[in-house]
Amino acid sequence: MDSASDLIFDSLKKEPIGETDHFIWFITDIGIAALFKREQNYEIYSSNVEIEANKIGLDITKEEKEYLKIKEKQIFLFYS
Repeated sequence: MDSASDLIFDSLKKEPIGETDHFIWFITDIGIAALFKREQNYEIYSSNVEIEANKIGLDITKEEKEYLKIKEKQIFLFYS
């Protein structure tokens, strides 16, 4: 695993900043991580993740979005 993946994975062990229907949200050293609550087809949620972010007061519409799978965890990462 590379150092960026290590940073993200370590952040998932900390207190989340919020929770929505399909995601648990975390702040990482790289950006905001939306951790899937259960195994899902990420393509289905790719456009809905921004809507769920708004439910906890996050505006991530102008951020870059990347899908990652780290140690069997599915994550959308948002960063500038």
